[in-house]
Amino acid sequence: MRSGGKREITGGVYLVVDPSYGEDRVLSVAKAAMDAGLDVLQLWASWKEEKSAVGLGRMLSELAESYSVPFLVNNDLNIAEKVDADGVHLDGYEPTPASIRERLGNNTIVGVTCGTDREKVIHAAADGVTYVSFCSVFPSPSVNVCDLVPLEMISETRRKIQIPIFASGGVTAENAHKVLQAGADGIAVISEIMKAKDPGEATRRLKEIVSKNVSRSRVYSPDLLKSSSQNAVVSVP
Repeated sequence: MRSGGKREITGGVYLVVDPSYGEDRVLSVAKAAMDAGLDVLQLWASWKEEKSAVGLGRMLSELAESYSVPFLVNNDLNIAEKVDADGVHLDGYEPTPASIRERLGNNTIVGVTCGTDREKVIHAAADGVTYVSFCSVFPSPSVNVCDLVPLEMISETRRKIQIPIFASGGVTAENAHKVLQAGADGIAVISEIMKAKDPGEATRRLKEIVSKNVSRSRVYSPDLLKSSSQNAVVSVP
């Protein structure tokens, strides 16, 4: 992991880049999005071979480093380690955050995708993940094998955990306000930025929507995030 210290994730606009778009497109979109204020970048695990993923991952890692944007790799700890990523995003239960940080460093960011399994959400928060991401909240061409997450579940989770919540899957500029008003701190997208004619403008538009719909009271301070793994779950009256 990078030696420059942990980059905090508190919410905002989270871009998941899809290697199937091609290296040139991925890099140009990532740069345009970061120029526009992107908050988090992830390399999605849709690569065909490890060699190409490592090459692209290293370029994205260096680019994100220059913008001080957290860079994560989807699921693969080996690639995350090789490209000096800030962390990993998991689609499943394993490995645990503790085992990941034992291998990659104490400051490693660990995110996890949660569907409609309420127990997984609470378990993940108590286990020390940095953030959770609900998927899929709307029908999506990128995510077509999971149940839709009701907005009420985001609201319920917001009352139960003290770590950042993202919503992903079918999120667009037209519907993003719904998940943010339900309690999400940020939105994670692929197509909305990757397919945009102007990725920078698409990112700026999403940033404005987040700013308008996320309460300042839900902006997490570094001190809160440092203590969240010890007190990530709260009781609901």
